[in-house]
Amino acid sequence: MEAGPPAAPKGLHGFLLRPNEPATHTFSRTPAFAWAPVRGASCYEFELATSRTFGGSSVVWSNVSTDRHSGRHCRPVKVSFPAQDDGSAGDQESQEAGSAPQMVRTTVAPIRIPAVSINLVLPWFTGKPYALYAHVRSVTTTGASSWSRPFGFDMRWEELPVPMPSRPGLVRWTPVEGATAYDVWYPDIGKQLRTHTNVADQREFYAFHLDDGWWGTIKWRVRSVRQVVGSIPNGLPAVSYGPWSPEYATTNPSWVPGKLTLGSAVSDRVSSPKTAGAHQLMPALTFTGDQDFKGTAYRLFRLYASTDRDCVNVVFRSSVVGGPAFAPRVSGPLALPTNQDGLDAALFGILPSAKSEVAKAYMSDGTPLVSNETIREGGGLLRVDLPDLDVTTTRYFWTVVPVGIRVDEGGTFEYWDTDIPQDACQAGRLATFGKQSHAAVTTAGSPFVSGLTPKGRLLAQAGRQPVVYSTPLIAWRPVVGATQYEVEWSRSRYPWRKRGSTRTFATTSVLKLSPGVWYYRVRGLNAAQVGTPAMTWSAPVQVRVVRPTFTIAGG
Repeated sequence: MEAGPPAAPKGLHGFLLRPNEPATHTFSRTPAFAWAPVRGASCYEFELATSRTFGGSSVVWSNVSTDRHSGRHCRPVKVSFPAQDDGSAGDQESQEAGSAPQMVRTTVAPIRIPAVSINLVLPWFTGKPYALYAHVRSVTTTGASSWSRPFGFDMRWEELPVPMPSRPGLVRWTPVEGATAYDVWYPDIGKQLRTHTNVADQREFYAFHLDDGWWGTIKWRVRSVRQVVGSIPNGLPAVSYGPWSPEYATTNPSWVPGKLTLGSAVSDRVSSPKTAGAHQLMPALTFTGDQDFKGTAYRLFRLYASTDRDCVNVVFRSSVVGGPAFAPRVSGPLALPTNQDGLDAALFGILPSAKSEVAKAYMSDGTPLVSNETIREGGGLLRVDLPDLDVTTTRYFWTVVPVGIRVDEGGTFEYWDTDIPQDACQAGRLATFGKQSHAAVTTAGSPFVSGLTPKGRLLAQAGRQPVVYSTPLIAWRPVVGATQYEVEWSRSRYPWRKRGSTRTFATTSVLKLSPGVWYYRVRGLNAAQVGTPAMTWSAPVQVRVVRPTFTIAGG
């Protein structure tokens, strides 16, 4: 007598940190999924889709093979789908150049435990009743079970940005979990800009304007943006948005002429010019005054950040601003006037943003200048942030220099710094700030580790040194500024000797570890950083993997 088909898995649900957390159907970031184990299961097949029917065009993620062995084996599955044009390679094996669309080919490993981590940034969107659906089935020696009951859920922001105290020439707000950027809207001038940090300057209101009425009171709104980093196979939106905040108003003082004096650095925190407070993101930089060393007044400025107090090794060059602050943008700099007609228009209007400053720009010594906000040909992510430093011993040094206009024989405007950063810093126009991201939070009383118990149940593991009887699923809280995460594992806590690593766009990962004692650590990767995306490592977490004492049929 032949055995009947295996039962469908039960209890499928999503979670962020532990599989036993309170049930929810709304997530601000991509969840992991867990379900009750099926006796005799060799592996599981899982699908995520935008329809309860799981039709081919609705499938977002799947490890179901399409060959004649579908539902009968537990092997890696190769999948391919169009790539998003986001400047990030992600976890891809290869990417074919040429005619659109570019295709991504990757391999999905078999799911051996009743849990899965999806390596995707899912956009925010909601449905009726839900926008996304997941289901799972087991694979045994007798074939595949029926599919589980679908688990439906929405992707949605948890809160709106709320204004925070700021400085003249800036607006500032609370970060939103799950957001990868922010749009700021100045309704009185009908302009929007985008930033990857929680602060924006008001350069449009100050540039080529001398009357305080332009910037005295500025109305603004902000919304969070969730940019898909990685690839979504079925054409889900590459960018999704939270709602616009209410309209806020900020008041700025009258212009104060005089000697240029450096002020605070502002982001998630505020630090003074003499203290290297650790900012998680590239801060906005503020100053007062408008005069160069000769006492000549200017109303355009450029800021520089360096790795040395002599300001010789410059690592960040701002765009030209007309106000008392600069905050990095990813939507491009202002398009500077290139002739008298453009200047006349700027005096009575608002400069547009562009991929570059349009006009030629030079340092005081004649070196051609390209700001970090310039959007280069071919696109990709802008490098408008700086790598982490050890704030106890190292810091960034910054200064501001006036910018003047020179007119060539053809009447074309060129923008020249009046001082070189080195001279400005040596003369005392020098301030510092620190840059250090927070480590990923991997524990709360006990590590965020889930795994099988001796009886084959999937549980969140208790204790400071969890023990799992198969592949562990780990989780962590998101890091401000991270667009991706790296996980490493080692056999020893110290000295750390990497035995393997993986990258993911999610905040969970399944580690394929052999039996024994292991240590793992997690860090964020900030694609907007200059040079390296690496952020701060978490403290190592110990996990013990032991051989299961129960029997799994087949395989």
